[in-house]
Amino acid sequence: MLYYMGYGMLEKCTRETGGGQSNLMADNVQKITASLNDGSILCSDNQGAQVKIGGGGPRATDLLLMAVAGCSAATLSALLKRDGYQISKLDMTVEGLRGEERPRRFTDIYVKYDIRCEGLAPAKLEEYLKLTEEFCPVIQSVNARVHLNYVLNG
Repeated sequence: MLYYMGYGMLEKCTRETGGGQSNLMADNVQKITASLNDGSILCSDNQGAQVKIGGGGPRATDLLLMAVAGCSAATLSALLKRDGYQISKLDMTVEGLRGEERPRRFTDIYVKYDIRCEGLAPAKLEEYLKLTEEFCPVIQSVNARVHLNYVLNG
């Protein structure tokens, strides 16, 4: 659920709980800022990294697909490294299928991994992809069916 309010998430939660202690802790809240700037939106994270949306930069929907790619790659990579696998190549293509009716949300997102990882069998990679889907917070936050596929090159 998104709140379009004039106060922060922690204050919102405190108000909803009758002014008592919020269930959210500071490390549970992730925050960005955004400003309209010459026809585009300039977004900044809490470390100062910036992304320009529109006006020559990627569209917001492109950023969503990039977030799926980045988060799932980081999750898959961490799982494989944890278990001693060495990835020598990991390229991805992410495609989003949008609905016909407004708001034309993504109904399906297809992620194809082109991975080279010595000693990793296809059946084992499929297990890792299931874990990736389960543990990737971006995939878990998207209201679309996400389909993970792969090409494994030894």
